[in-house]
Amino acid sequence: MKSKKAAALSALGLMLLAVISTGRAAQTGDTLNITFQGKFIIASPCTVSNDKVIDVSFGNISVNGVNGKDNAQVIPYSVDCHGAPDDSSLDLTITGTQESYDEAALTTSADGLGLQIQANGQAMKLNKPLSTTLGELSSLTLTAVPVKDAAKTLTEQPFTATATLIAQYQ
Repeated sequence: MKSKKAAALSALGLMLLAVISTGRAAQTGDTLNITFQGKFIIASPCTVSNDKVIDVSFGNISVNGVNGKDNAQVIPYSVDCHGAPDDSSLDLTITGTQESYDEAALTTSADGLGLQIQANGQAMKLNKPLSTTLGELSSLTLTAVPVKDAAKTLTEQPFTATATLIAQYQ
Protein backbone atom coordinates (compact mmCIF):
# COMPACT_ATOMS: atom_id res chain seq x y z
CA MET A 1 0.00 0.00 0.00
CA LYS A 2 2.87 2.18 0.89
CA SER A 3 4.31 1.68 -2.59
CA LYS A 4 0.99 2.67 -4.18
CA LYS A 5 0.93 5.85 -2.12
CA ALA A 6 4.56 6.55 -2.94
CA ALA A 7 3.92 5.98 -6.64
CA ALA A 8 0.86 8.25 -6.55
CA LEU A 9 2.80 10.94 -4.69
CA SER A 10 5.66 10.59 -7.15
CA ALA A 11 3.31 10.95 -10.13
CA LEU A 12 1.63 13.94 -8.46
CA GLY A 13 5.02 15.47 -7.82
CA LEU A 14 6.04 15.02 -11.46
CA MET A 15 2.80 16.62 -12.69
CA LEU A 16 3.24 19.51 -10.27
CA LEU A 17 6.82 19.92 -11.42
CA ALA A 18 5.68 19.95 -15.07
CA VAL A 19 3.07 22.62 -14.32
CA ILE A 20 5.55 24.75 -12.41
CA SER A 21 8.20 24.33 -15.14
CA THR A 22 5.73 25.37 -17.83
CA GLY A 23 4.76 28.43 -15.83
CA ARG A 24 8.38 29.42 -15.57
CA ALA A 25 9.25 29.00 -19.26
CA ALA A 26 11.14 31.92 -20.80
CA GLN A 27 8.97 34.43 -22.67
CA THR A 28 9.46 34.07 -26.42
CA GLY A 29 7.02 36.68 -27.78
CA ASP A 30 6.28 40.36 -27.52
CA THR A 31 3.38 42.68 -28.18
CA LEU A 32 3.45 45.89 -30.14
CA ASN A 33 0.81 48.45 -30.92
CA ILE A 34 0.42 49.46 -34.56
CA THR A 35 -0.72 52.95 -35.44
CA PHE A 36 -2.33 53.55 -38.82
CA GLN A 37 -2.55 57.03 -40.29
CA GLY A 38 -4.12 58.45 -43.41
CA LYS A 39 -6.03 61.36 -44.79
CA PHE A 40 -9.46 61.26 -46.31
CA ILE A 41 -9.81 63.46 -49.36
CA ILE A 42 -12.66 64.20 -51.67
CA ALA A 43 -11.36 62.88 -54.95
CA SER A 44 -13.82 63.56 -57.68
CA PRO A 45 -12.74 62.83 -61.23
CA CYS A 46 -11.47 65.60 -63.48
CA THR A 47 -13.61 66.70 -66.39
CA VAL A 48 -11.83 67.37 -69.68
CA SER A 49 -13.41 70.02 -71.94
CA ASN A 50 -16.80 69.62 -70.27
CA ASP A 51 -16.94 66.04 -71.57
CA LYS A 52 -17.32 67.29 -75.15
CA VAL A 53 -15.39 66.14 -78.22
CA ILE A 54 -12.45 68.40 -79.09
CA ASP A 55 -12.23 69.16 -82.80
CA VAL A 56 -8.95 70.32 -84.32
CA SER A 57 -9.15 71.40 -87.94
CA PHE A 58 -6.06 71.67 -90.13
CA GLY A 59 -7.79 72.88 -93.29
CA ASN A 60 -5.73 72.40 -96.46
CA ILE A 61 -2.08 71.51 -95.99
CA SER A 62 0.40 71.25 -98.84
CA VAL A 63 1.69 67.68 -99.22
CA ASN A 64 5.19 69.19 -99.47
CA GLY A 65 4.59 71.37 -96.40
CA VAL A 66 4.58 68.54 -93.86
CA ASN A 67 7.86 69.05 -92.01
CA GLY A 68 7.07 68.60 -88.29
CA LYS A 69 7.11 72.37 -87.63
CA ASP A 70 4.61 74.13 -89.83
CA ASN A 71 0.81 73.84 -89.68
CA ALA A 72 0.73 73.28 -85.91
CA GLN A 73 -2.75 73.56 -84.43
CA VAL A 74 -3.56 74.27 -80.79
CA ILE A 75 -5.64 71.61 -79.07
CA PRO A 76 -8.30 73.68 -77.27
CA TYR A 77 -8.75 71.73 -74.06
CA SER A 78 -9.73 72.55 -70.51
CA VAL A 79 -9.47 70.51 -67.32
CA ASP A 80 -11.72 70.96 -64.29
CA CYS A 81 -10.78 68.90 -61.24
CA HIS A 82 -13.72 70.22 -59.22
CA GLY A 83 -12.10 72.27 -56.48
CA ALA A 84 -8.84 70.34 -56.08
CA PRO A 85 -5.99 72.59 -54.87
CA ASP A 86 -3.59 74.09 -57.44
CA ASP A 87 -0.64 72.19 -55.98
CA SER A 88 -2.31 68.84 -56.68
CA SER A 89 -0.23 66.56 -58.88
CA LEU A 90 -1.82 66.01 -62.27
CA ASP A 91 -1.04 63.48 -64.99
CA LEU A 92 -2.12 64.28 -68.53
CA THR A 93 -2.08 61.37 -70.95
CA ILE A 94 -2.99 61.30 -74.62
CA THR A 95 -3.85 57.78 -75.69
CA GLY A 96 -4.10 56.63 -79.25
CA THR A 97 -2.45 54.55 -81.94
CA GLN A 98 1.18 55.56 -82.22
CA GLU A 99 3.14 55.84 -85.48
CA SER A 100 6.14 53.47 -85.68
CA TYR A 101 8.50 56.30 -86.70
CA ASP A 102 7.57 58.77 -83.93
CA GLU A 103 6.54 57.86 -80.36
CA ALA A 104 4.69 61.17 -80.03
CA ALA A 105 2.72 60.90 -83.30
CA LEU A 106 -0.81 59.64 -83.73
CA THR A 107 -1.56 57.45 -86.70
CA THR A 108 -3.89 59.15 -89.18
CA SER A 109 -6.09 57.74 -91.93
CA ALA A 110 -3.55 58.96 -94.55
CA ASP A 111 -0.69 56.54 -95.13
CA GLY A 112 2.62 58.07 -94.03
CA LEU A 113 1.07 61.04 -92.18
CA GLY A 114 1.04 61.35 -88.42
CA LEU A 115 0.10 64.07 -85.95
CA GLN A 116 2.80 64.72 -83.38
CA ILE A 117 1.38 65.89 -80.05
CA GLN A 118 3.46 68.57 -78.35
CA ALA A 119 3.31 70.10 -74.87
CA ASN A 120 4.73 73.64 -74.90
CA GLY A 121 6.57 72.86 -78.13
CA GLN A 122 8.15 69.60 -76.93
CA ALA A 123 7.11 66.17 -78.24
CA MET A 124 4.75 64.45 -75.78
CA LYS A 125 4.98 60.66 -75.81
CA LEU A 126 1.65 59.02 -76.52
CA ASN A 127 0.17 56.66 -73.96
CA LYS A 128 2.57 57.94 -71.26
CA PRO A 129 1.58 60.46 -68.58
CA LEU A 130 2.96 63.99 -68.57
CA SER A 131 3.27 65.01 -64.91
CA THR A 132 2.42 68.55 -63.88
CA THR A 133 0.21 70.28 -61.30
CA LEU A 134 -3.24 71.79 -61.60
CA GLY A 135 -1.74 75.25 -61.11
CA GLU A 136 0.75 74.79 -63.98
CA LEU A 137 -1.95 73.54 -66.31
CA SER A 138 -3.00 77.05 -67.36
CA SER A 139 0.43 77.58 -68.94
CA LEU A 140 0.53 74.20 -70.71
CA THR A 141 -0.29 74.47 -74.41
CA LEU A 142 -0.98 71.27 -76.31
CA THR A 143 -0.56 71.30 -80.09
CA ALA A 144 -0.81 68.82 -82.93
CA VAL A 145 1.77 69.08 -85.71
CA PRO A 146 1.66 67.09 -88.98
CA VAL A 147 4.71 64.81 -89.39
CA LYS A 148 5.67 62.50 -92.21
CA ASP A 149 7.18 59.04 -92.43
CA ALA A 150 10.42 59.60 -94.38
CA ALA A 151 9.98 56.23 -96.10
CA LYS A 152 6.60 57.16 -97.60
CA THR A 153 5.35 59.63 -100.19
CA LEU A 154 2.27 61.57 -99.13
CA THR A 155 -0.61 61.84 -101.57
CA GLU A 156 -3.37 64.42 -101.67
CA GLN A 157 -6.28 63.15 -99.55
CA PRO A 158 -8.36 64.04 -96.50
CA PHE A 159 -7.16 62.66 -93.14
CA THR A 160 -8.52 62.02 -89.67
CA ALA A 161 -7.06 60.84 -86.37
CA THR A 162 -8.55 60.07 -83.00
CA ALA A 163 -7.06 60.22 -79.52
CA THR A 164 -8.24 60.44 -75.92
CA LEU A 165 -7.04 63.06 -73.42
CA ILE A 166 -7.04 61.78 -69.84
CA ALA A 167 -6.48 63.98 -66.78
CA GLN A 168 -5.92 62.38 -63.36
CA TYR A 169 -4.95 64.18 -60.18
CA GLN A 170 -3.82 62.96 -56.78
